[in-house]
Amino acid sequence: MSALTIAQVRAAQDNDLDAITAVIAATESRITKLAYQAARRMAPHGDRLAEYREEFEQVARVAVWEAIPRFDGETVDSFFAFVYRTIEGVLMDAVRSERNGGAGADKAALKVFGQMLVKADGDPFLAEKFCQTVPPKGERLSADRAHAARLAWEGTVSLDAPAPVADGYGEGDIMGVLAETVATDLGVPEDLVTPEDMTREADRVKHAVVNAILDVMGENQRVVIRHSFGIAGHTCYGYGDQGDDEGMSAEVGLPVVKIRDARTKGLKSFAKRYVKVAAKGPDHARELEAAAATNLGRGGRK
Repeated sequence: MSALTIAQVRAAQDNDLDAITAVIAATESRITKLAYQAARRMAPHGDRLAEYREEFEQVARVAVWEAIPRFDGETVDSFFAFVYRTIEGVLMDAVRSERNGGAGADKAALKVFGQMLVKADGDPFLAEKFCQTVPPKGERLSADRAHAARLAWEGTVSLDAPAPVADGYGEGDIMGVLAETVATDLGVPEDLVTPEDMTREADRVKHAVVNAILDVMGENQRVVIRHSFGIAGHTCYGYGDQGDDEGMSAEVGLPVVKIRDARTKGLKSFAKRYVKVAAKGPDHARELEAAAATNLGRGGRK
């Protein structure tokens, strides 16, 4: 960055190709960082994150090229400040445009997303996953509808604001929402729902929540945890002293040391998310946290 001179900036304004190349190169690290931050607002990880990052990097480079002629300052530092403000503004507009493009979510989808946002403790990416599995049959959203609902919801929130915790339900009201979903699923009045129905639906929701949380975690952590416990049809290799990390390594292609590291970090990440969405109140949250700390202390190291 410091290697760029004001003379090169002036030459770039005169359309000198070498000077323009030098300016782009000098801003590249900032472009990469800001594009990644913008992409994270669209997708938390995986192929979509990579696609958005590549797209936003190109948008940012074009923004730098178009901004060069508009600079009227006198120093390199003021040029960088001007360019970085420009990049940030352009990328914010690009994110808004992408979100608005997917904001054709129908009212029913937005209602389901709002309910799942409560259950996800305000985490929009987790809520998007919940929409696809947690609601009863007939109310679950396809991946495309859930994604559109999230983009529509986030389009109303400042890009600079953290995801808020949704209002409307207190800690003790989540089971009330669950009771409503059971009645809707069965198509009978709520007072006819049996305890067995409630237990069966609670188990289904619990399994859906567990898998949805795993879906938003990093790939290595997700795969290792599923294989450690035999979740969703994955081969169960166990964990701790009774685990077969070498066998898991042979199947998933990760060294044993990375498997153990992914399990330790993954269990902590999962526990943090699960406590937020499963706790029925502050006291229950503390109980779950204490239990998680004990279990991680016993089995999380291997």
